[in-house]
Amino acid sequence: MTRYTPSAPETIQEMFASVAPNYDRANTAFSFGLHKWWNRSLLKTIGPVQNLLDLCAGTGEIALGHLKKNPNAKALLLDFCPEMLAVAKEKGAPYQERFSCIVADAQELPLDPETFDGATVSYGIRNVQDPLKCFHEVYRVLKPGGRFAILELTRPRSPLMRTFHRLYLKALLPLLGALTAKNIEAYKYLASSIQDFSSPDTLTSQLNDVGFTLLSRRSLLGGVATLLLSQKPR
Repeated sequence: MTRYTPSAPETIQEMFASVAPNYDRANTAFSFGLHKWWNRSLLKTIGPVQNLLDLCAGTGEIALGHLKKNPNAKALLLDFCPEMLAVAKEKGAPYQERFSCIVADAQELPLDPETFDGATVSYGIRNVQDPLKCFHEVYRVLKPGGRFAILELTRPRSPLMRTFHRLYLKALLPLLGALTAKNIEAYKYLASSIQDFSSPDTLTSQLNDVGFTLLSRRSLLGGVATLLLSQKPR
Protein backbone atom coordinates (compact mmCIF):
# COMPACT_ATOMS: atom_id res chain seq x y z
CA MET A 1 0.00 0.00 0.00
CA THR A 2 1.43 3.36 -1.06
CA ARG A 3 2.08 5.93 1.66
CA TYR A 4 1.41 9.35 0.18
CA THR A 5 3.60 12.16 1.52
CA PRO A 6 4.91 15.50 0.16
CA SER A 7 8.41 14.49 1.28
CA ALA A 8 8.25 11.86 -1.48
CA PRO A 9 6.75 13.86 -4.37
CA GLU A 10 6.59 10.83 -6.63
CA THR A 11 3.95 9.32 -4.33
CA ILE A 12 1.78 12.45 -4.62
CA GLN A 13 2.20 12.36 -8.39
CA GLU A 14 1.10 8.73 -8.39
CA MET A 15 -1.91 9.58 -6.22
CA PHE A 16 -3.17 12.35 -8.51
CA ALA A 17 -2.64 10.18 -11.57
CA SER A 18 -4.88 7.53 -10.01
CA VAL A 19 -7.74 9.92 -9.22
CA ALA A 20 -7.52 12.20 -12.29
CA PRO A 21 -10.44 10.70 -14.28
CA ASN A 22 -12.86 11.19 -11.36
CA TYR A 23 -11.22 14.18 -9.66
CA ASP A 24 -13.83 16.81 -10.53
CA ARG A 25 -16.72 14.58 -9.52
CA ALA A 26 -15.00 13.71 -6.24
CA ASN A 27 -14.37 17.38 -5.43
CA THR A 28 -18.04 18.18 -5.96
CA ALA A 29 -19.02 15.31 -3.67
CA PHE A 30 -16.69 15.97 -0.76
CA SER A 31 -17.21 19.78 -0.77
CA PHE A 32 -20.97 19.43 -1.37
CA GLY A 33 -20.46 21.76 -4.32
CA LEU A 34 -18.99 24.55 -2.18
CA HIS A 35 -15.67 24.46 -4.04
CA LYS A 36 -17.40 25.95 -7.08
CA TRP A 37 -18.31 29.02 -5.03
CA TRP A 38 -14.79 29.18 -3.60
CA ASN A 39 -13.33 28.93 -7.12
CA ARG A 40 -15.51 31.82 -8.28
CA SER A 41 -14.27 33.83 -5.31
CA LEU A 42 -10.69 33.15 -6.36
CA LEU A 43 -11.37 34.24 -9.94
CA LYS A 44 -13.04 37.42 -8.76
CA THR A 45 -10.12 38.11 -6.42
CA ILE A 46 -7.34 37.64 -9.00
CA GLY A 47 -9.21 39.89 -11.43
CA PRO A 48 -8.90 40.24 -15.22
CA VAL A 49 -5.16 39.53 -15.58
CA GLN A 50 -4.18 39.02 -19.20
CA ASN A 51 -1.44 36.43 -18.78
CA LEU A 52 -2.15 33.94 -15.98
CA LEU A 53 0.06 31.22 -14.50
CA ASP A 54 -2.00 28.54 -12.80
CA LEU A 55 0.19 26.39 -10.54
CA CYS A 56 -0.85 22.90 -9.44
CA ALA A 57 -3.44 23.42 -12.15
CA GLY A 58 -4.89 19.92 -11.98
CA THR A 59 -7.88 19.53 -14.27
CA GLY A 60 -7.88 23.23 -15.11
CA GLU A 61 -10.90 24.44 -13.16
CA ILE A 62 -9.30 27.77 -12.26
CA ALA A 63 -7.43 28.55 -15.49
CA LEU A 64 -10.31 27.55 -17.75
CA GLY A 65 -12.75 29.49 -15.58
CA HIS A 66 -10.49 32.52 -15.95
CA LEU A 67 -10.42 32.17 -19.74
CA LYS A 68 -14.21 31.88 -19.88
CA LYS A 69 -14.57 34.99 -17.74
CA ASN A 70 -11.92 37.01 -19.64
CA PRO A 71 -12.17 36.52 -23.43
CA ASN A 72 -8.83 38.20 -24.19
CA ALA A 73 -6.79 36.45 -21.51
CA LYS A 74 -4.24 33.66 -21.91
CA ALA A 75 -3.14 31.05 -19.39
CA LEU A 76 -0.35 28.58 -18.72
CA LEU A 77 -1.40 25.51 -16.72
CA LEU A 78 1.47 23.95 -14.76
CA ASP A 79 1.25 20.67 -12.88
CA PHE A 80 3.60 17.79 -12.12
CA CYS A 81 0.96 15.19 -13.02
CA PRO A 82 0.45 14.71 -16.78
CA GLU A 83 -2.73 12.71 -16.22
CA MET A 84 -4.40 15.70 -14.56
CA LEU A 85 -3.33 18.03 -17.37
CA ALA A 86 -4.69 15.56 -19.92
CA VAL A 87 -8.12 16.04 -18.37
CA ALA A 88 -7.63 19.82 -18.48
CA LYS A 89 -6.73 19.72 -22.18
CA GLU A 90 -9.87 17.75 -22.98
CA LYS A 91 -12.07 20.11 -20.96
CA GLY A 92 -10.36 23.17 -22.45
CA ALA A 93 -10.99 22.37 -26.11
CA PRO A 94 -13.07 25.56 -26.65
CA TYR A 95 -10.10 27.65 -25.42
CA GLN A 96 -7.26 25.65 -27.00
CA GLU A 97 -5.81 28.71 -28.76
CA ARG A 98 -5.52 30.61 -25.48
CA PHE A 99 -3.85 28.19 -23.10
CA SER A 100 -0.97 25.76 -22.90
CA CYS A 101 0.10 23.11 -20.41
CA ILE A 102 3.47 22.24 -18.97
CA VAL A 103 4.51 19.35 -16.71
CA ALA A 104 6.88 20.82 -14.14
CA ASP A 105 7.63 21.24 -10.43
CA ALA A 106 6.09 24.32 -8.82
CA GLN A 107 9.31 24.72 -6.83
CA GLU A 108 11.47 25.04 -9.96
CA LEU A 109 9.57 26.90 -12.67
CA PRO A 110 11.16 26.53 -16.13
CA LEU A 111 9.95 30.04 -16.99
CA ASP A 112 11.52 33.41 -17.71
CA PRO A 113 11.51 36.15 -15.05
CA GLU A 114 8.76 38.79 -15.05
CA THR A 115 6.55 36.96 -17.56
CA PHE A 116 3.10 36.83 -15.96
CA ASP A 117 0.55 39.41 -14.81
CA GLY A 118 -0.95 37.05 -12.25
CA ALA A 119 -0.58 33.62 -10.69
CA THR A 120 -2.95 31.29 -8.85
CA VAL A 121 -2.68 28.08 -6.88
CA SER A 122 -5.83 26.37 -5.61
CA TYR A 123 -5.96 23.38 -3.26
CA GLY A 124 -2.37 22.59 -4.22
CA ILE A 125 0.15 24.45 -2.10
CA ARG A 126 -0.20 21.96 0.76
CA ASN A 127 1.03 19.24 -1.63
CA VAL A 128 4.22 21.16 -2.45
CA GLN A 129 7.23 19.91 -0.51
CA ASP A 130 8.59 23.43 0.16
CA PRO A 131 5.92 26.15 -0.22
CA LEU A 132 8.41 28.91 0.52
CA LYS A 133 10.56 27.83 -2.44
CA CYS A 134 7.45 27.91 -4.62
CA PHE A 135 6.64 31.44 -3.45
CA HIS A 136 10.15 32.61 -4.38
CA GLU A 137 9.67 31.17 -7.86
CA VAL A 138 6.27 32.83 -8.28
CA TYR A 139 7.78 36.15 -7.22
CA ARG A 140 10.51 35.70 -9.84
CA VAL A 141 8.17 35.03 -12.77
CA LEU A 142 5.61 37.72 -11.93
CA LYS A 143 5.90 41.17 -13.45
CA PRO A 144 6.13 44.11 -11.00
CA GLY A 145 2.60 44.70 -9.79
CA GLY A 146 1.63 41.09 -10.55
CA ARG A 147 -0.94 39.48 -8.27
CA PHE A 148 -0.72 36.08 -6.60
CA ALA A 149 -3.88 34.38 -5.26
CA ILE A 150 -3.82 31.28 -3.07
CA LEU A 151 -6.94 29.25 -2.28
CA GLU A 152 -6.39 26.43 0.18
CA LEU A 153 -8.35 24.16 2.49
CA THR A 154 -7.55 25.03 6.10
CA ARG A 155 -8.68 24.33 9.65
CA PRO A 156 -11.69 26.27 11.00
CA ARG A 157 -11.14 28.83 13.75
CA SER A 158 -14.02 27.83 16.00
CA PRO A 159 -13.21 24.93 18.40
CA LEU A 160 -16.68 23.46 17.88
CA MET A 161 -16.43 23.68 14.11
CA ARG A 162 -12.93 22.22 14.26
CA THR A 163 -14.34 19.16 16.03
CA PHE A 164 -16.96 18.52 13.35
CA HIS A 165 -14.42 19.31 10.63
CA ARG A 166 -11.98 16.74 12.07
CA LEU A 167 -14.70 14.09 12.20
CA TYR A 168 -15.66 14.83 8.60
CA LEU A 169 -12.06 14.55 7.42
CA LYS A 170 -11.38 11.31 9.25
CA ALA A 171 -14.64 9.50 8.56
CA LEU A 172 -16.69 10.89 5.71
CA LEU A 173 -14.07 12.21 3.30
CA PRO A 174 -12.25 8.87 2.81
CA LEU A 175 -15.63 7.16 2.28
CA LEU A 176 -16.60 9.67 -0.40
CA GLY A 177 -13.19 9.22 -1.98
CA ALA A 178 -13.69 5.47 -2.12
CA LEU A 179 -17.13 5.84 -3.72
CA THR A 180 -16.28 8.53 -6.27
CA ALA A 181 -12.55 8.26 -7.04
CA LYS A 182 -12.11 4.56 -6.13
CA ASN A 183 -9.08 5.36 -3.99
CA ILE A 184 -9.72 5.53 -0.26
CA GLU A 185 -6.01 5.92 0.59
CA ALA A 186 -5.74 9.04 -1.59
CA TYR A 187 -8.50 10.75 0.31
CA LYS A 188 -7.12 9.63 3.65
CA TYR A 189 -3.96 11.47 2.63
CA LEU A 190 -5.90 14.54 1.51
CA ALA A 191 -7.72 14.60 4.85
CA SER A 192 -4.47 14.40 6.82
CA SER A 193 -2.81 17.01 4.60
CA ILE A 194 -5.49 19.54 5.53
CA GLN A 195 -5.05 18.82 9.24
CA ASP A 196 -1.26 19.00 9.09
CA PHE A 197 -0.79 21.96 6.75
CA SER A 198 0.50 25.38 7.71
CA SER A 199 -1.95 27.93 9.10
CA PRO A 200 -3.00 31.03 7.13
CA ASP A 201 -0.80 33.04 9.51
CA THR A 202 2.23 31.00 8.44
CA LEU A 203 1.41 31.40 4.75
CA THR A 204 1.02 35.15 5.23
CA SER A 205 4.39 35.34 6.98
CA GLN A 206 6.07 33.35 4.21
CA LEU A 207 4.62 35.59 1.50
CA ASN A 208 5.89 38.64 3.37
CA ASP A 209 9.34 37.08 3.76
CA VAL A 210 9.56 36.57 -0.01
CA GLY A 211 8.67 40.21 -0.66
CA PHE A 212 4.99 40.06 -1.49
CA THR A 213 2.58 42.64 -0.12
CA LEU A 214 -0.57 41.04 1.30
CA LEU A 215 -3.65 42.76 -0.16
CA SER A 216 -6.36 40.62 1.45
CA ARG A 217 -7.01 37.47 3.43
CA ARG A 218 -10.47 35.97 3.56
CA SER A 219 -11.80 33.02 5.53
CA LEU A 220 -14.44 30.98 3.73
CA LEU A 221 -17.09 29.02 5.64
CA GLY A 222 -15.55 29.84 9.00
CA GLY A 223 -12.03 28.96 7.89
CA VAL A 224 -12.70 25.66 6.11
CA ALA A 225 -10.94 27.37 3.21
CA THR A 226 -8.78 30.48 3.08
CA LEU A 227 -8.21 32.87 0.17
CA LEU A 228 -5.10 35.07 0.18
CA LEU A 229 -4.24 37.76 -2.35
CA SER A 230 -0.75 39.27 -2.49
CA GLN A 231 1.12 41.48 -4.94
CA LYS A 232 4.69 41.86 -6.14
CA PRO A 233 5.61 45.53 -5.57
CA ARG A 234 5.78 47.75 -8.64
